[in-house]
Amino acid sequence: MCRPGCVVIAVGINNLIGGDTPDDTSEGIIRVAEEAEKVFPDSRIILLGLYPAGKEKRSAIRTKCDSVHRQLGAHNFARTLYVGPTAWFTDRNGDMRDGLYSGDSVHFTPEGYRVAAEHILRLLRSGE
Repeated sequence: MCRPGCVVIAVGINNLIGGDTPDDTSEGIIRVAEEAEKVFPDSRIILLGLYPAGKEKRSAIRTKCDSVHRQLGAHNFARTLYVGPTAWFTDRNGDMRDGLYSGDSVHFTPEGYRVAAEHILRLLRSGE
């Protein structure tokens, strides 16, 4: 049996972009995290909220992402640490920082992956 020290979950943006509602997307993400808690009872579980999509803070997809983040942040997980990663990729106005996403404002550039990896590594090292 697999017994990882930590499980990091990052799911859901494709559901939201594919037409699922923020409510349905949140429900699915919560179920994934709750299942991970059962399958990996001795593991630390870190749930990354949706990586932000949409270049501008007020874009339609970002508004949906923000709704998902609110729902995940309000959920009372048994053992899962929820982390909203939006600030990792946005400027003080809430818009995407240049160079982190490809032209579709959904997929990372190599620099975007580096930023994500740095933050995840900090979470893993923090032991929270």
